[in-house]
Amino acid sequence: MLAVLSTTAPIFLLIALGFIAVRTRLMPGDAIPGLGRLVMYIAMPALIFSTLTRMEFGEVIDSTYLLVYGLGSALALAAGIGLSMLLFRDSIAAGGVKGIGMAMSNSAFIGYPVLIQVFDDPPTNAFAMGLMVENMLILPLALVLIEYGVGRQNGTTLASAWKSVIIRVMKNPLIIAIVAGLIASALELQLPAVVDQSLGMLAGVAAPIALFVVGGSLVNSSLRGNVSEIGLVVVGKLALHPLMMVLLIWLLPDFDPRLQLAAVLMAAMPMMSIYPIIGGNYGYRNICASTLLVTTVASFVTITLALKLLL
Repeated sequence: MLAVLSTTAPIFLLIALGFIAVRTRLMPGDAIPGLGRLVMYIAMPALIFSTLTRMEFGEVIDSTYLLVYGLGSALALAAGIGLSMLLFRDSIAAGGVKGIGMAMSNSAFIGYPVLIQVFDDPPTNAFAMGLMVENMLILPLALVLIEYGVGRQNGTTLASAWKSVIIRVMKNPLIIAIVAGLIASALELQLPAVVDQSLGMLAGVAAPIALFVVGGSLVNSSLRGNVSEIGLVVVGKLALHPLMMVLLIWLLPDFDPRLQLAAVLMAAMPMMSIYPIIGGNYGYRNICASTLLVTTVASFVTITLALKLLL
């Protein structure tokens, strides 16, 4: 157990450091969004692109991993929408917001740092494929359902909802980095040494700054909203989502054990840090912020238990 705690403790200590720094005003709260953009638009894309260019194209994509992670996340999304509408009589839009919370992991800010701690040589392709599934399948699908649910009274069609969401996905810097990295890998491009070294330096700061940002962003979060609704999303994200991965890994053809472990771990992460922003666009900011706070704090226990069971 001590060995597992030595893996998870540094991650949550950095999250706690970010929280304390902002809480004590050592770091102004206004600086956290800027650091978040540094990670999302510069450091993390540099990490993804530089890593993928070093890999052979055939090593980047694993079809079984994509199937497991994609189907498992889609089932978690469907469960979130269905249970929300069944138990709380929610609309499609409200169900979609809860479904996003259950199916979208914080892969960039917590998932990759966990992989770094668990693996001597982190499977970056698992991280990249996870981002592809989340940003090119799960998030667009959920947003289309939400947009359609909100706009039905205004005559919004599925086609128009898809159009706005696809444009949003194409502008995502992480997706752009993945596509560029895949192209460079397929063409076997060799980066100039100075460029490769610069990208490596940026990649090195991605994980610690990401964790610091997660902690700092929790300062203004508070518990508001229906406890039962919050509990549903928390349990769905930290238990149902990774269990879906375990079930599919058992049912589907065998593949690389490292990728199997990565799929379960990525699904076991709390939801993405921008969850309250997404929910806020549709009037659910308070409950999304509360859910993010509870899920992130509870994930210290659940991730530790998951590592204990899996390792």
